[in-house]
Amino acid sequence: MQSSNRPDVPPPGEQFPFRGVRGMQAVLALSLIAMLTGLVSMAWVAFAEPAWPLLIPAALLLLAAAYLAFLLIQLPAAHITVEGSSLAIYFPGAVDAAIPGANIVSTSLANHRWWQGLGIRSDLAGIVMLATATGVAAQFELETPLRIWVIPRILPIRARRLRVTVREPERLVSRFAAPSLPSGD
Repeated sequence: MQSSNRPDVPPPGEQFPFRGVRGMQAVLALSLIAMLTGLVSMAWVAFAEPAWPLLIPAALLLLAAAYLAFLLIQLPAAHITVEGSSLAIYFPGAVDAAIPGANIVSTSLANHRWWQGLGIRSDLAGIVMLATATGVAAQFELETPLRIWVIPRILPIRARRLRVTVREPERLVSRFAAPSLPSGD
């Protein structure tokens, strides 16, 4: 279920912030500078050499730059909150939802590799990755897929398995591990 509004303060419960956020912000800032440089160059050429069709891709580039600026500012607030048996996920522009514990089929640790990329990623086989770093990540298999926006309010994908690169992924996974039964020797 989607939240209706985003509070300034994360909800109470056990917090799991995403790791590597500062590095991801540096990548976003460099990308934003490159996009803005390209945007200024396109506008310059469009006005200097009456090449008005260049304004069409420039407008698209401006929208992409605005989205990157939004992510750059909002990314430090990305987190997962565990309260009771439910999981609340906030990743700016992609997802702000609560997942009831009954919807979590299983949890595991997964290795998020560098070539799988950073940001909102999908392997197109049901795994959606919210990644701000490489390395060990928590992975949830969901009974009912979760809608995640690749492009906010334009392009959604459904996550059957959700991988998140949070701090202390082992502790997050252990929160949803099935309790072991005592052996009856």
